Amino acid sequence: MADNKNKKNSGFGFAIWFVLLLIIGVLFLINQKTIVSNLKTTRFFERTIGKTPEFIEKAPVVEQKEEGKNDVAPIISTEIDLNAETEISSFNSSADKTEQAEQLSNTQSAATGTQSAPQQENVSPVTAVSDAGRELQQQAEEAAAVKKETATKPKPAENKPAVTETKKTPATAASATMNIKLYFMIITSNGTVNRREVVRTMKKSDSPLMDAVNALIEGPNSTEADSGCRTLLSDGTRLLGASVRNGVATLNFSSEFEFNRYGIEGLRGQLQQIVYTATAFQTVESVQFLIDGEKKEYLGSEGVWIGTPLRRSSF
Repeated sequence: MADNKNKKNSGFGFAIWFVLLLIIGVLFLINQKTIVSNLKTTRFFERTIGKTPEFIEKAPVVEQKEEGKNDVAPIISTEIDLNAETEISSFNSSADKTEQAEQLSNTQSAATGTQSAPQQENVSPVTAVSDAGRELQQQAEEAAAVKKETATKPKPAENKPAVTETKKTPATAASATMNIKLYFMIITSNGTVNRREVVRTMKKSDSPLMDAVNALIEGPNSTEADSGCRTLLSDGTRLLGASVRNGVATLNFSSEFEFNRYGIEGLRGQLQQIVYTATAFQTVESVQFLIDGEKKEYLGSEGVWIGTPLRRSSF
């Protein structure tokens, strides 16, 4: 009988423990995240067995809302406001007391007929700052009003001295001209013919050599003619073409170039004028003459040699 009784008691006790474990398991499943978070936060396993299990280490931490936490801010704010109001009220009370004391002192002085020395006015820092701010604001408004009035007010006309504008010649005008050396002939009182160099300012072009030879054909201008210059080139002569290669200028003239009314001296003079004028250019060393595009050995019936390029030394 005793054995049966013990078996019943042990069975009953086992059932109770089983129910308790079941309840604990259910509670664990319901609050699993919170329990794991608490175990991770409190480092329970690290303190007991020296190592935290991996599934607890990886588990997220559940934030728990503390009771009464949201009520802290209002309480603090209320305390601050109360303190501030108390401080301000005490400050105002002290100021009122000071003002009352001053009024009482002034009343007593008036009653006794004695004039008391002016006392320094006690101004609170808050009032002083407020007055300074109002004064600065008033000064800013006055400055803005003066600035606006100055901007809208028409400015008096300034008496500026008259400025005389000088018309400047564009730089391109100077660069559009060039100085060319021309060689004319003069006849002296004893009848000899001499060569004379003149410098003429001419318009720049792509063929300055042709311009220079054509200027010889046209003859001297009025200033050059007044100095005795003249040209010996044959009447009706035309320059048909000009080219420069390897220092040799090839000039092609019309057939009128062969006949000169001054004879052989005129032929020599016109050749000399052209050779000196052409070789004044740095790229020209000698001149080869052509008549109507043909190379001839002699010029005119007088027989002046032009079969090879002529230099200055040829005269």
